[in-house]
Amino acid sequence: MFNERKALQMTLQALLEQRMALRRQYVDQDKQLGGEIKQVLSRIRELDAEDGEDPGQFFQEAAASSAEEIPSAMLQKVKVRKTHIRHDYQQVANQIKEILRERMSPVSLAELCEELKERHGVEFSSEYIGIQKSLKLLPEVKVGKSGRKLTFSL
Repeated sequence: MFNERKALQMTLQALLEQRMALRRQYVDQDKQLGGEIKQVLSRIRELDAEDGEDPGQFFQEAAASSAEEIPSAMLQKVKVRKTHIRHDYQQVANQIKEILRERMSPVSLAELCEELKERHGVEFSSEYIGIQKSLKLLPEVKVGKSGRKLTFSL
């Protein structure tokens, strides 16, 4: 029995095969162009050796122009993951307690992290997780919500 699911599976299979064929074709063409580039560069080197010219500048320019450049707009969109930093959470907890004691009103997560960064140079790769680990050591801190924001107070 032939149904829509079977037809979609066949279409999917055909698309996957087509994709693999395109990839193979691309790799083959890239290898071919790479070989041609090597031949041209070796011939240029031979000619420069015969003439006694310095090929250094030409090859630097060729290498610079052949390198694929990534547009700056694309680089700006790429998110960079922050590296993990070990913290002494007891010390961070004491710093949080100090900040909350100075401010008598509830403090949002963003404000608390900004204050920690400014005063003590403490920066978390994940602010929420870092603060939660510190707050485990501070049972007296009350966690509330103001809309979608977390607030912390003593």
